[in-house]
Amino acid sequence: MAGWEIFFPPGARVLALPSWRRPRLYLTAGRLSRSWEDSSFYPASRLPARLYRLALRMRAAARLGEARRVRSNVWPFGEFAREVWPEARSVVVLVGTPGPAQKTTAQVRGKHGEVLGYLKYAEKEAARQRLRREHHMLLNLPAGAGPEAVKFGPLGDGEALLATALSGRALPAALPPAQGLAEFSMSLAAPGSMPLEAHPWVRRARDLGEESGLLDRRLEVLAGRSWPVAVQHGDFAPWNLIRKPDGALGAIDWEYGTLEGFPYLDLAYYVLQTSALIYRRTPAEGARRAVDYLSRRLALEDAEALALTRLAAFDAHQSSREDGQPDGNALQMWRWAVWQGEVNGA
Repeated sequence: MAGWEIFFPPGARVLALPSWRRPRLYLTAGRLSRSWEDSSFYPASRLPARLYRLALRMRAAARLGEARRVRSNVWPFGEFAREVWPEARSVVVLVGTPGPAQKTTAQVRGKHGEVLGYLKYAEKEAARQRLRREHHMLLNLPAGAGPEAVKFGPLGDGEALLATALSGRALPAALPPAQGLAEFSMSLAAPGSMPLEAHPWVRRARDLGEESGLLDRRLEVLAGRSWPVAVQHGDFAPWNLIRKPDGALGAIDWEYGTLEGFPYLDLAYYVLQTSALIYRRTPAEGARRAVDYLSRRLALEDAEALALTRLAAFDAHQSSREDGQPDGNALQMWRWAVWQGEVNGA
């Protein structure tokens, strides 16, 4: 059975976007309106990508691409999801970015096309570890901060997580950060605070054993006050944040999260990630934007905001390294430049 076939019911006719040679999104070939709606799951943040997605959606709706039929007489995904969502009828399957931590995400739809929830599927070991972490995070998040995990277990040649849908719309991929973002992030901090040296995030960072001298210099700036322990998302970017119908914020994709994180790193990461991937800014420009946002929005000293910005870049670099991303990766090099202090001096 082909990898994509485990997600679709027997006999289903399936389209691949942009093509079967380079599949990123799989969806059931059907009515124009259904194909148009399903293909909206194709990811796009920058304007050129959104225009490309529009063209793909038009092709899918017109059924211009090749449709392949599921040859199997079993539906592994259906069997996995049946006890949770017996009304599940179809899925739209998004293939993650290639790499050691690559995962597949399926949007699960009911009889009338309504979104019931999401499935994440992982086969590679690094991806399985991330999926297990996300499951742990969803079980322990404050109510309303993210989706709810409803099932976790083996599926096909890997492991799968079922989670509820978080209603709303993703934040616009733009700067300055959206209204309410800082308040949402700070709401995830635990009451009370502790000295820097006792903080669990700091102890973990020191255990990495790398760049210890530089790490000490960055942390020294923050040693003059106590800091709370915070739930840290770890990939706090616009496309992972949802504005709910009531205006509140929530977050999806918690596989990089920790329950013992450092406050404000998520906010610095948000500005850095958006600067790098959406605006294509240099490391210096991205860091300056993050420092300006943190110092103005959180009433931090510039030196503290700069230290937090550099630590956010360090944290993101280490997480991607754990996934097997090479240090020569363009985004990894960008983050390393921020961490090393190639902005505003050493």
